[in-house]
Amino acid sequence: MADAPAPHHALVMQFVAALLQHTLGCPTVAAHQHALQGFLDDLTPWMNPMELPTLRKQPFTLFDHLAFIPHGDDEDIQVALSPGGKVVFRAWLRQRGLDPLMCSS
Repeated sequence: MADAPAPHHALVMQFVAALLQHTLGCPTVAAHQHALQGFLDDLTPWMNPMELPTLRKQPFTLFDHLAFIPHGDDEDIQVALSPGGKVVFRAWLRQRGLDPLMCSS
């Protein structure tokens, strides 16, 4: 029997989808960076001030690993959040009224 994904897996996938909705289709690198910054700016009110030093280490990545693997007519997605990505993910959870302590990231 295949292992079921961790309960937070669906939330991480929703986070990745929200990020992609903001950044896909940007015609230039500058447009992509502007869209990404907008995504991050929208989450600023939900960021824990104690976690902000992690994001101030510029540049930072959101993912240690992100892969889209074709699987028949579908895709499997593998995600490993970076330390900065975990901070942003927790802010994204708070924005949605979810407690990051109850949702393992």
